Amino acid sequence: MLRWLTLLSCILLLHTNGDSVEYDEDLTGPQRKPPPPPFPFNVIVILPKKESIYDNFGMTLQKAMPVIDIAVKDIVKAEKLPPGWINLTYWDSKLYEDILLAERHATVGVIQAYCEHRLDAILGFADNYGLATVTKVTAGLNGGIPILTTSGMPSLLNSKKEYPFLTRMQGSYRLLADSMYQLIAYHDEDSVSQSNSSLNYLNLIFFYHDKRRAVNRVIAQDESQETGATSSHCYFSLYAIKRYFTEKSKTFKREWALNTPQFPFDEDLVIERETFKQWLREISLQSNGEFLFECVDWR
Repeated sequence: MLRWLTLLSCILLLHTNGDSVEYDEDLTGPQRKPPPPPFPFNVIVILPKKESIYDNFGMTLQKAMPVIDIAVKDIVKAEKLPPGWINLTYWDSKLYEDILLAERHATVGVIQAYCEHRLDAILGFADNYGLATVTKVTAGLNGGIPILTTSGMPSLLNSKKEYPFLTRMQGSYRLLADSMYQLIAYHDEDSVSQSNSSLNYLNLIFFYHDKRRAVNRVIAQDESQETGATSSHCYFSLYAIKRYFTEKSKTFKREWALNTPQFPFDEDLVIERETFKQWLREISLQSNGEFLFECVDWR
């Protein structure tokens, strides 16, 4: 398993010292005789076909396909693996249609590939929910299927027990949380060192975009408080900060035991200027004007 994971890492990370490589569509054409077992190596790439408001990083199949094909060519040119060593399947997660159903489409594609005996590894994912679901399911298939992704940054995916075969190429929001803790967080007296340069802020508040918890969300009379929306990129990044702070500091663990100061809002709805000013006044009072975590999604 680790052998194949290493090979896949080589595909994603191999660089040709700055030289441009011309894209060749005939690299793995049908005229080539397939290499002997254990090849070909079957990989499914799961990404949406189109960009949407649900995709914070703009990752699509159209963008990924040329990059992956060029990487495959680099591997063959370097004679690290024989021509035809990999069989790629590109699967549309349909994230652009409905973020709540994208994980279903992704799982169907993976199970279909597994039943057809063409699933050795998985690349891709533009949404965290689909990534989490597929990672849990495939951990029990054929001894575990390795998954490599450039997304999946929420700290909830850190558990190696739940996600044993997941490799995140960009790490997680925990790295961001550590930086914020070192920069601005109040440090307990028993943990303060002479080299500590933190601003030692204690009164903090999270001000962020999140449709699911937004104070300005629209709720019909016949609907409950639950909107059905998924948690935002902002929520996951700030959740990692909260979790890290409470792990490292007894003070934050005590202060945030019952409630973490937060003000979620929906940035996609029309917000009057005066309303926004009032929000800022309120959260400034809650934090004593010390520090405000602000996060809005980028498109």
